[in-house]
Amino acid sequence: MAILPYDCLETQPLERKPPGSYRFGLLAGEDNPHPTQHRAQSSPHLSRLHQQTSQDIGIGAKAKDEGAIGTTKLAQHTRQDEEQSYGIYVHIPYCRRRCSYCDFAIVPIGANLSDRGKSGFESMDNTYRRALLQEIDSIRAKEKIKLRSIYFGGGTPSLAPLDTLQQVMNALLHDDDSPFVLQRGGECTIEMDPGTFDLSHLQSIKRIGFNRISLGVQSFDDSLLEIMGRVHKSEDVYATVEMIRKVFGGDANYSIDLISGTPGLSLAKWAETLSEATRLQPRPKHMSIYDLQVEEGTAFWKRYGDQRDSEAQQLNAVDHDSTPALPSAEECAFMYSYASGYLRSKSFEHYEISSYADASDSGNISYRSQHNSNYWGYRSSWFAIGLGATSRVNGVRIARPRALSDYCQWAEQLSSEPLACMVPGEDEDDDNDELLDLAMTRLRTSDGLDLDFVAEKFGQKCVVDILCGFQLALDLNLGTRITSEQNKLGSIRLNDPGGFLFSNNIISNVFLELEKSS
Repeated sequence: MAILPYDCLETQPLERKPPGSYRFGLLAGEDNPHPTQHRAQSSPHLSRLHQQTSQDIGIGAKAKDEGAIGTTKLAQHTRQDEEQSYGIYVHIPYCRRRCSYCDFAIVPIGANLSDRGKSGFESMDNTYRRALLQEIDSIRAKEKIKLRSIYFGGGTPSLAPLDTLQQVMNALLHDDDSPFVLQRGGECTIEMDPGTFDLSHLQSIKRIGFNRISLGVQSFDDSLLEIMGRVHKSEDVYATVEMIRKVFGGDANYSIDLISGTPGLSLAKWAETLSEATRLQPRPKHMSIYDLQVEEGTAFWKRYGDQRDSEAQQLNAVDHDSTPALPSAEECAFMYSYASGYLRSKSFEHYEISSYADASDSGNISYRSQHNSNYWGYRSSWFAIGLGATSRVNGVRIARPRALSDYCQWAEQLSSEPLACMVPGEDEDDDNDELLDLAMTRLRTSDGLDLDFVAEKFGQKCVVDILCGFQLALDLNLGTRITSEQNKLGSIRLNDPGGFLFSNNIISNVFLELEKSS
């Protein structure tokens, strides 16, 4: 995973599975929805400045290339519950090229396709679309499964042919044998990159049923966009936002992604970036703020390695002509704190380590990402289809191959030999896994972890262990415990921004205490 929310690891994370890479991610693109390769999920840059505990926390484990169970197996665990609703993630892997920080499961198709290239892309898309439809067809339930959210991520889904998007949406919701139904007020998001579509395309996106856009802005500085290997320019961002206004209106529900900690990014430029983001018209309803994590195998890795603050990194950067150095860990920590304070002053709610929702509306509308919130919920289950995607439904995780040919072959087996995909690689959470995931994900949010829920589901001893591990945060004024008459044991949460900055260390302590008793 190449981009993480403000919680970057310096050492090897535990093999905790997503919510997402994630962008997610996720983990885990934009908006951190990706349940496999997307961004996510460990600790803020400031933890680099201090001794790490013996184990670090990571949520967005990469998808396994082999040994995945098929969705036919998942269907056996799909049961309706009045309190349960799901999200589904659909991975569209196409990109114009691979960005300098990217190690996601993507398929670069080029910036400008020749006639021959278009023919090859159409053939590949037909094959990939068939695989997606085969996955959807393998999902069975006695009654339609209620969806809280649909999220098309990538990759760059705005590069996909409209017919592909329509057919997949029909298979999910509108065909006679569709397995899902979108709840009233449900969120249907598609990731789009500036410069990859025109007004007519966006109008078709709305007609297909998408009601939320996640826009991969990353920066408003053309020189920084070029360093990151992005194809678009800042002028494309403004043109895209204007198209969103024309199609979805002045109250359009769209999110933007920004990346800090990138080469050449100064504190002053970061402040300008945030200021520019809040001045967009219409104003974004949501922002995801990610910190650059240099991943092995990426173009940035070849230039910088994994040592952000080392002398070797500085020398390595100098050796690459005019390539600027990475900001230091101290600078990245300041960027995080500044973003939190500045966006909250502009009426954005900092509701998760890397996520901000517009709270300027005086009504009861919440612009928190419904899809991401599903990953962080108390009854966290989500479907996922496509290259490299990982689903988790009722404790059963299903990972898909990251290579295109392997994935398409895997999906083909779902219809011809379903049993061959069911047994290998089964990964069903036990209570301990579920509690660890719950503690980790809930402590990433401003709402925190409900201890009464923990006691009811897992027992009082687990509450004692969690409080023991969380005591460090309380002692250092990095966390808070809140009790009430209705919530006798109360809840715990990390303070913003200090607690979020040290989340890796604090959650590590909680994990260690829980694992002592497991």
